[in-house]
Amino acid sequence: MAEKKVIQETVLQQLINEIEGVVSSKVKQGDNGDIIEIHVLADKSRNAKQIVRDIQSAVTAKFDIDIDHRVVSIAQLNYGGALSRECRLVYKGMELISSGLEVGVKVMLSYMDKDYHGYQKGINSRNNINRMIVQATLQAVGNFLNFQDAFIVEGIKEIIIENRSVVNVAISYIDKNGEEFLLGSSVVSGDLKEAIVRATLDAVNRRVTRLMS
Repeated sequence: MAEKKVIQETVLQQLINEIEGVVSSKVKQGDNGDIIEIHVLADKSRNAKQIVRDIQSAVTAKFDIDIDHRVVSIAQLNYGGALSRECRLVYKGMELISSGLEVGVKVMLSYMDKDYHGYQKGINSRNNINRMIVQATLQAVGNFLNFQDAFIVEGIKEIIIENRSVVNVAISYIDKNGEEFLLGSSVVSGDLKEAIVRATLDAVNRRVTRLMS
């Protein structure tokens, strides 16, 4: 018999929270690791049945786990434009292209079915690649906002909390009103590079939402 795959609740919630229309989620598992409840808080930008189907598809595609639609409950609130989930950029993919001592990093983000790319090229070392991933992500954010150089990378740190690896990304946002320190984090669920992108978005997405409102 194949070994049963058990995924941490926080990792599942992180995936569900990336789905369009979702504001937050809470996953509850039984003693054997089965998903017994998924509670979702969503805006009214999409039909609840569509959100449920997307949750099922995303969890199956990412973790090869089938979700019974009956365990998913959706509560939809009218947040209005200031807190609309539609104002959040989501991670779509990444490409790394090595050439000798150099490597190119391309990060792809998405907003309402439109893609925004960021690209950085530099020396092929682990620490530099991680920094370029953040820079490429911020460049894609800048392309979405139609201005650059407002975000500056301050630091990247991977830490262990309760035997879980978490990456933190620190960023400064600078405009005419001064400087704002932004901090984002993401659980590393297999791919550190992907977690770095998600931590970067976690740091800047609220600022992006305010800029769009």
